[in-house]
Amino acid sequence: MKNTILVFSLLFVQFGFAQVGIGTTSPTAGFELEVDGSLLVQSEFKVESFPIDAIQDSDKFVFRRLSSSPANGEVVIMDMTGLDRAPVNVINYVFNNVYRDNLESVDLQFDADSFVVGISNVRYVGGVIEKGTSSNGSYTDIGQFISRTFVDDVTNTWHLEIRNRTRDAAQNDITYYVTLIVYDKKYFKILDPISVNFQGETIDSAPIPNGL
Repeated sequence: MKNTILVFSLLFVQFGFAQVGIGTTSPTAGFELEVDGSLLVQSEFKVESFPIDAIQDSDKFVFRRLSSSPANGEVVIMDMTGLDRAPVNVINYVFNNVYRDNLESVDLQFDADSFVVGISNVRYVGGVIEKGTSSNGSYTDIGQFISRTFVDDVTNTWHLEIRNRTRDAAQNDITYYVTLIVYDKKYFKILDPISVNFQGETIDSAPIPNGL
């Protein structure tokens, strides 16, 4: 009985300190698992929680390559410092000396098949937009101000519209400061639109999209 316990203990100690390798006869010491001598899976790799610290410039993204053989098997590391564009890109624009306040259709030249462009911030600087009065003077028309990005059907590129569609500023002294968020479509899923009928109320709820 004593011999049996001793043998089991020795095997347990040996397993606890052994290096494990797949496709390599000499795994690197200090790592729990090494595959082909190049892919290391360490105890620090966790998927159930996020780190407290913010993502640093030196951090990398890990993906599975769809075109690899076998399919979806190759793991690649994306170094964000070496890319022309990231999954999410932030660009600041300044528009001035436009007619009155009307940015009617600015071609941003981002291909709609590759990108999604949204507005994060719009700041209006300059003269006021003149209000309108009805014929009997019973109310004041403040117009219909809009800020949006949209895909032009002809160019298939993202366009920008910022203006009051029915009223105008007195002069061409308006400056728009705009922050655009440009998303690379490779990393995002476009979900179906959701419509909510408020039925004349001011409080309602919107359903969660399918799949989320």
